[in-house]
Amino acid sequence: MVSVRISSTSHAVEVTAEERADVDVRGRARVTVDGDRTTVDGVSGKLDVRVPAGADVVVGTVSGRVRIRGPVGAVAVTTVSARIEVEEATELDARTESARVVVGRSEGMCRVRSRSGRVEVGACAGADLSTASGRITVGEASGPVSAHCVSGRIDVTMATADDVDAETVSGRVEVHLPPGVEPGVDCSCEARSVSGRVQITSS
Repeated sequence: MVSVRISSTSHAVEVTAEERADVDVRGRARVTVDGDRTTVDGVSGKLDVRVPAGADVVVGTVSGRVRIRGPVGAVAVTTVSARIEVEEATELDARTESARVVVGRSEGMCRVRSRSGRVEVGACAGADLSTASGRITVGEASGPVSAHCVSGRIDVTMATADDVDAETVSGRVEVHLPPGVEPGVDCSCEARSVSGRVQITSS
């Protein structure tokens, strides 16, 4: 399995997965290849890295935006204050101090940790999401979902009868279950808000 590790400081990183056998790096960087593992250390300016479809990708930046396009394998992204966008991964672990995280699709578990920033997941097998300040949205989950924030709305739509644990201190919570699914019978559904409306629907 091809794996690519990329590091940068204050410059954007864009990764594109496509049908190819090698790793192509465009931008000023030190590149080290050890078998199937490629390490890219950015020197200055934006990095544009093209990888084989299905490659595992690890990216770390301080304030450089991260965008991963195309189908990749397991993804791990860490930033301090830069937006994270992942189009399609087999599984995802994203961590940021203060930035928005947008995920198109995760075939496996999707884990996101943010202190301040909106979290958006289009589709996933399951999710473990948390942000101190920001809205959490899950468009379609086919596995257990845990979503927690201090200040922000939570909106979760389930495709299957799996457990949901959604909690916010200040904000609205909406959980949409598949038609015919009864919470407490077909699945566990815990939705809580200290100061906000809580709604669980099955339709």
